[in-house]
Amino acid sequence: MKILRLRFKNINSFYGKLYSIDFTAPPLSDTGLFIISGPTGAGKSTLLDVITLALYNEVPRFEKRISRAEIDRLGSIVNTKAADEPKCEAYAEVEYEVRSGSYRASWSIAKNRNGNWNDYRMEIARLPDGELLEVRSLGDYPKKNAELIGLNYEQFIKS
Repeated sequence: MKILRLRFKNINSFYGKLYSIDFTAPPLSDTGLFIISGPTGAGKSTLLDVITLALYNEVPRFEKRISRAEIDRLGSIVNTKAADEPKCEAYAEVEYEVRSGSYRASWSIAKNRNGNWNDYRMEIARLPDGELLEVRSLGDYPKKNAELIGLNYEQFIKS
């Protein structure tokens, strides 16, 4: 698996705007190795959270899949300042390449007009055309990503 791009909004320490990291463009594409560094709270672990959230609806810091109840209970995943807003939306997306092609996996959650969290949503699209893969139920998205990548969540975080 090769990670191509990350996009995210209102995840952990990142607030307000849509952030994007393109590993296929310079300077990241010009090097085979790079380091994620910065002070405490800068968002280093959040970059890894974005990847596993978009692929598996899980993050290594918590021991279960992320749901609206978990977001309310933990007060995490969604940026706390954004979560206080009545029309909050949080988003995590990863584009990746495997032997069978390139895909975009995404996870999102938003508040409804009453200020309560809706259920999270996930999608997997084949690239470059963006055709959505048919997945039967919400819980099957992590399984489909695992099938495409060849690693389940536990294997992925160990790699």
